[in-house]
Amino acid sequence: MRAVTHALVVVPAIFAMVLGQAGVAAAARPKPPSGPSRPVIDAPGGVTVMSTTNGATVFVDGKDVGKIPMEDSIVLLPGQHTIKVTLRGCGDYLDTFEIAPGQEMELEIDLVPFAGIVRIDTKAPGATVKVDGKVEGVTPFDKDIAVGKRTIMVSALGFKDEVRTVDIRAGETHTLAFELKELPKPDSASAFYEKWWFWTIVGAAGAGAATAIALTAGGGTTSSPTPSFTLQIP
Repeated sequence: MRAVTHALVVVPAIFAMVLGQAGVAAAARPKPPSGPSRPVIDAPGGVTVMSTTNGATVFVDGKDVGKIPMEDSIVLLPGQHTIKVTLRGCGDYLDTFEIAPGQEMELEIDLVPFAGIVRIDTKAPGATVKVDGKVEGVTPFDKDIAVGKRTIMVSALGFKDEVRTVDIRAGETHTLAFELKELPKPDSASAFYEKWWFWTIVGAAGAGAATAIALTAGGGTTSSPTPSFTLQIP
């Protein structure tokens, strides 16, 4: 009976000693730093733009990300995004989309053309360009013009007007060169009888002669009139 009593006393002592050592080890282990927990970042996703409108520019969230055709996927964080695809002569495409963490998606976007690009150059810069009678700008000219047959007239001071009919096709660039031939300049050494002042003097002389004839017919003096001016021929 004494041996049993001794064993019962030793076991609790050993158990207490083990618990004490475990407490010391736990106290010696470094504690994790306290503070706010780190945010969990979701895996990014990607979007691929499929389009036949070559040359169009793609904007995602207002940032230029490239031109069509685009071979690589656009890497984006999860959430909602905006996309815009634009090209001269075509209507813009604008939309929003949402991408999930790790998602890969495709967007098929084809723009609808409504105008052609007209570019006009002349040797006389600043020439006026009219399309169907309406002034559209001056040269060098670069503007989107609605599709169809258009009458284009280019004019400049000192040059002969030049008119052409052009069939504007949607999405195409029409490059035109207008020569604008110069108008003939007046000859500064022309004969004196082409001068305005010569015919003014002749007119005055004619008026004086007519007056003399009238006086003679009415029984007045028959003496010839004395001109009050001298005609000088240069």
